[in-house]
Amino acid sequence: MGGEVFVVRGPVARDDVPGLCERLAAHARRGGAAVLTVDVSALVAPPGGGASNAVVVEALARMRLTAKRLGCRVQFLNVGGGLQGLLGWLGLGEMGGQPEEREEARGVQERVDPGDAAV
Repeated sequence: MGGEVFVVRGPVARDDVPGLCERLAAHARRGGAAVLTVDVSALVAPPGGGASNAVVVEALARMRLTAKRLGCRVQFLNVGGGLQGLLGWLGLGEMGGQPEEREEARGVQERVDPGDAAV
C-alpha cells in the first residue's frame, strides 16, 4: 500500500463532513500520493439519529469526490460488514473495497425483426 494512512474517527455528523473532506484534502496535498488510503474502522454515526447510516455513506462519498477532484483515488480500509452491505445495496460496493457486482440478464436473446424500421 505505502504512504500514510488517513484515519477517520467517529462519530461523524452531517455538519462534520465538510471539515473531514478538508482534512483529507490537506492530507492528500502533503503526501502527494495517487491513491489515498483511508481507514474507516472507527467511523460511526452519532447514536439515535434515524439518518445515521446515510451520514456515514455521505461522508464516504464526499471523501471519494474530494480525492477525485484532487486527481487521486481513495482506498477505504476496514469497512464493516453492515456498512459494506449498505454500500452494496446502494450500488456503491466499490467504495468499500469490493468491486460492484452486476448479474448478467438470463434468458434474454437479442434478435432483429426484419419488419423493424432502421434507426
